[in-house]
Amino acid sequence: MPRYKIADVVFDAEPIYGYTVKLCEKYLYSGAEKPEFTAVMTKNDIDAEKTQAGAENFPDYYLESLALFRKLCDYVLSFRQGIIFHSSAVAVDGKAYLFTAPSGTGKSTHARLWREMLGDKVVYINDDKPIIRYVDGDFYVYGTPWNGKHRLDTNTRAKIAAICEIKQSKVNSICRISPQEMLLVVMNQTIRPTETDKLENLFTILDKLLTTVPLYRLECDISRKAAEMSYGAMAENKI
Repeated sequence: MPRYKIADVVFDAEPIYGYTVKLCEKYLYSGAEKPEFTAVMTKNDIDAEKTQAGAENFPDYYLESLALFRKLCDYVLSFRQGIIFHSSAVAVDGKAYLFTAPSGTGKSTHARLWREMLGDKVVYINDDKPIIRYVDGDFYVYGTPWNGKHRLDTNTRAKIAAICEIKQSKVNSICRISPQEMLLVVMNQTIRPTETDKLENLFTILDKLLTTVPLYRLECDISRKAAEMSYGAMAENKI
């Protein structure tokens, strides 16, 4: 049974398909920490994923990997003050910047522009489904194997310096926004549990996150100038 360490959570997994093992191989763990839980994957887990919107036509091996991710996210939310946050997360000089938007808006493209602009200073933490955790008074973003179509992730973590909502526009502009303005954005980009206790955990985490991390809204085109503007505002505080 493979053992993994993802988002600083050690756990065992018993998948049905080799796809899941291959997907998570960078996160295999052989250290001394004991596993916090065991995820035994079943056909029922796969069938449950098929009920999600747009998932009914995906192959079972892929749905199993999503079911494993759901189990991990459920555990992190319940016991480790963490959430999944659909975003493209990069680190520059050890500080993490998260770009979020509906799929197809351009968050991955904007992260790529940062990489083209800054070169190896940029580390891709995760290009699709990173995990955020509140640890010792700070928020960190972690890489996960569920990394989007470009397969960009690093098995690491970085302290979050800013979260940025991206909107498409012909005119480039960036501004600070309030927690109230970002709340719905984040709610639409995470897993929202139906159980009361887990929902309370989610709102507790979001309250801390949105009141301690700088929040931005970037309206932009796909250009180097847009990347320079966002980097200047968030990393260099030129706003």
